[in-house]
Amino acid sequence: MIFNDYPWLSLPYQQLADSILHQRAHHAWLINYVQGSGEDKFVNLLANRLLCQSSHQLEPCLHCHSCRLFLSHHHPDFYIVTNEQGKQSIGIDQIRTLTTKIYEKSQQGGNKVIWIENAALMTEAAANALLKTLEEPPENTYFILSSEHNSHLLPTIHSRCFRYFIPVPELEQSISWLKKQHIQPYNDNELACALLLSENAPITAVALLAPEKWQQRKLFCEQLLNVLPQNDYWQLAKTLNNEQVVEYIIWFSSLLSDALKAQQKAGRFIINRDQVPLVRLLARMDNEKILALYDLWLQARILLLSVTGLNKELMVYNVLAQSELISQ
Repeated sequence: MIFNDYPWLSLPYQQLADSILHQRAHHAWLINYVQGSGEDKFVNLLANRLLCQSSHQLEPCLHCHSCRLFLSHHHPDFYIVTNEQGKQSIGIDQIRTLTTKIYEKSQQGGNKVIWIENAALMTEAAANALLKTLEEPPENTYFILSSEHNSHLLPTIHSRCFRYFIPVPELEQSISWLKKQHIQPYNDNELACALLLSENAPITAVALLAPEKWQQRKLFCEQLLNVLPQNDYWQLAKTLNNEQVVEYIIWFSSLLSDALKAQQKAGRFIINRDQVPLVRLLARMDNEKILALYDLWLQARILLLSVTGLNKELMVYNVLAQSELISQ
């Protein structure tokens, strides 16, 4: 099977490829995913199968002229639309250019496939322009819209698509897969922690377990062990004032969440299994204070991800000052 590298994708692929094989595939698929679960390979294989002109199986043949064009990244009937370099959105001009092309006859005499990557990045005008095409699609034309599971698209786009979520593997399966990647020298608790911090997306977990990244997290946790007893959050200012600030916020938020679980005697659901002393330290705080801190840091994360041109340094200082006030 093509998904030997990512075995959790085999069944989801078979479910969608079966509709292609029996000529009942929807003309527009909305593929939702957790980033780092193999979503690009999944979409590429679906597109390859739609464009293959020889296969009578679930998988593309990989040998016909169409497959060879696809594998060489030169298939003239495969269109990828994503945000242009330096831009944070997919604009209406990109959709209009695409629409002009796809109403022409396919160059290989088969299907045409359009992959709109990170579809939630479409502006409202772009989404509305695409909607008109989805309502009256050209013959033998298939759209694949891919988007993270927690992103937002216009309801009208949702209503025109067949929605499918790529499930992440069970924790035990993911741990087993990580071990086969020769990731050393981590124990099962550390592997589970990396997976849970990555929404159980194995490929994201691999990146987190890179020695430098994992050490970065460990140093941050050690820093928190010194900061919290003194209620001196300003010690974190230098650490947080860099490009990885969102990552640090995610790590601290997960520790706060774990502290709430510990207070409720729900230790088996803790994410940071390798940081039990730190979780216990946080759990000594009043429940209301932990909730207030969690909300504060969550809002900071939302602002950092959604507001262009935000003064990150000023925002970090504000969060640290408010954290000290809450923790008094």
